[in-house]
Amino acid sequence: MQNRFFSFVVPAHNEELIIEDTLHRLEEIDYPKERYEVIVVENGSTDATYEKAKRHESDNLKVYAAPQKGVSRARNFGLTKCSPNLDWCIFMDADVFIHHGFLTELNAYLEAHPDVGYGTTTVNLNNTTFAGKFWSRFNNFFYRLFKVLFTIHIVRKDLLSKVSYDENLVSGEDIKYGRMLSKYAKFFFMKTDKVRSSDRRFRKKGYLNMFFINLYHGITIFVLPEHVLKEIDWEVIR
Repeated sequence: MQNRFFSFVVPAHNEELIIEDTLHRLEEIDYPKERYEVIVVENGSTDATYEKAKRHESDNLKVYAAPQKGVSRARNFGLTKCSPNLDWCIFMDADVFIHHGFLTELNAYLEAHPDVGYGTTTVNLNNTTFAGKFWSRFNNFFYRLFKVLFTIHIVRKDLLSKVSYDENLVSGEDIKYGRMLSKYAKFFFMKTDKVRSSDRRFRKKGYLNMFFINLYHGITIFVLPEHVLKEIDWEVIR
């Protein structure tokens, strides 16, 4: 089995409190260093995100400052900095923690499922309380059922030139991206226990409030026309 080349693209906006933890975990992945890279794209931060990320630069981890603010712009920009050797691109949020064995597991999954072209994985909150576990299961069930890209997007190389993120959308850009990819390839959902995300939003807003916030955004994204979605923002919580 070949070791596919993976490129992580990590947009980072005002992430000084968490970016080093995220990058440290990516640096420690037990996968050949020459077969993966990390592209960090700082975009419009007003804190020390760029400086802190720069401390981690190496042969396979590069940090860039995007010319414009916006997660979609950062993802599209980051893709232009990826190695031409990439086989799959992994777009992930800056508060996602990748654990040992993830790329080996993903590589084996893609070997066993050569017909898939884009997808996501199980993502659990880094909170082991009943509320945290319940929310993780609810989210993963929703993502898998509706074939939604949210926290981590994994895309095959040939599709990257066909579809890009809509830079005019602040909310729902990931769902639109998945819909566009579905025209060209088959979706996959890989079960894993090696991807976790920060529960900071839940700690600050509360689990019940987050349920209604996500419900609201979910309904608007699926129901409202695109020109209305361009006016809807997603609250930044750090």
